[in-house]
Amino acid sequence: MLRRIIYFLLVIVLLGGLGGAIAWYAFDFKPKMIAGFIQAAPKPVETVSAEEARQDQWEPQIGAIGTLAAVNGIEVAPQVGGVVRELLFDSGDLVKKGQKLIQLDTDTEEADLKNFKVQLDNAQIEFDRREKVFKKGYASKSDLDAARMLRDRLLADVQRTEALIAQKSIYAPWDGRLGLRDVAVGKYVAAGQNVVWMQSVDPIFADYTVTEADFGRIKIGQEVQARFSTYPGEAFKGKVKTLDARVSETSRMITVRGEIENPEGRLVPGMYAEVTVIVGTPEPVVTISQTAVTYSLYGDSVFAVVKAKNPDPNAKEPDLEIERRFVKLGPVRDGRVNVIEGVKSGDQVVIAGQNKIDQGSRVRIDNSIALNLTVDRNTQ
Repeated sequence: MLRRIIYFLLVIVLLGGLGGAIAWYAFDFKPKMIAGFIQAAPKPVETVSAEEARQDQWEPQIGAIGTLAAVNGIEVAPQVGGVVRELLFDSGDLVKKGQKLIQLDTDTEEADLKNFKVQLDNAQIEFDRREKVFKKGYASKSDLDAARMLRDRLLADVQRTEALIAQKSIYAPWDGRLGLRDVAVGKYVAAGQNVVWMQSVDPIFADYTVTEADFGRIKIGQEVQARFSTYPGEAFKGKVKTLDARVSETSRMITVRGEIENPEGRLVPGMYAEVTVIVGTPEPVVTISQTAVTYSLYGDSVFAVVKAKNPDPNAKEPDLEIERRFVKLGPVRDGRVNVIEGVKSGDQVVIAGQNKIDQGSRVRIDNSIALNLTVDRNTQ
């Protein structure tokens, strides 16, 4: 009986040792062996597109969002009421200074003018007659004064009626563009009633705000460039015209007014503008393509292409690897970003294929990738 128990215990011990050996092989030795093989295996070479950081000459700029405003803008309205006889313009017309726009009916005033002129002629004849009699001593001074007063009153009536007739002809006060007209021929318009909006269009103001920090860099006469979503890729040039007299107490910003050239009248008041002020002479900066930058909450970075630290002696191509660098960035212009720290001129940075690489990845450069991406974007 004892022998059987001993045999049974030996069998259990042998089976337990065998099971432990199997478990050690499956869960410890084998995974470590596989991991070692993977680590020892050569890393795959990924294909990316890269370009060299270059040194450019950039002018210092201040950017802002502005709104266009007319140099002159009025609501064209008559000084006196009347019925519209003629409309000599269409909505949206470009007009010149002195161009006639509206003629109101003047029949009543012209009839009054004829009446006053006839009376004036008679009063002048009577005055001349009494003046001759007075000089001969046959008329009193009071009779001569009364004749003079009647003549002068009728002359004033003539001049007043002529002025009233002139007020019923409305002319453009300066060169500009008309808006939508609000009247038609035959309609009665009261004194001061808006007939059409008129604004000068060349030049045109661009009002924008800058911070207190930038205010000291703004000077009258500096070059201004304005861009609009309506005209992509096109810049309208002008100059800084004037600056506001105080800083806003609420926003701590100050308004700057630029004067933009607009000879073709393509810009209209009320449009939003991306305004750039040139505030200095060109300076050397290191720039890279904006597509090379990976933006994150932890900091902006780029993938630089460098020579491999442990190159393969049997490699047929240059042995390159990736080095991730955190960078300090400046302004962005035309798809390129200024790198203040982290990249030097001549360093190669990846501009396409970043999703396949990380620190230490082996790479080969094929710039046809970036070319294909550009073509695809242009065809969309």
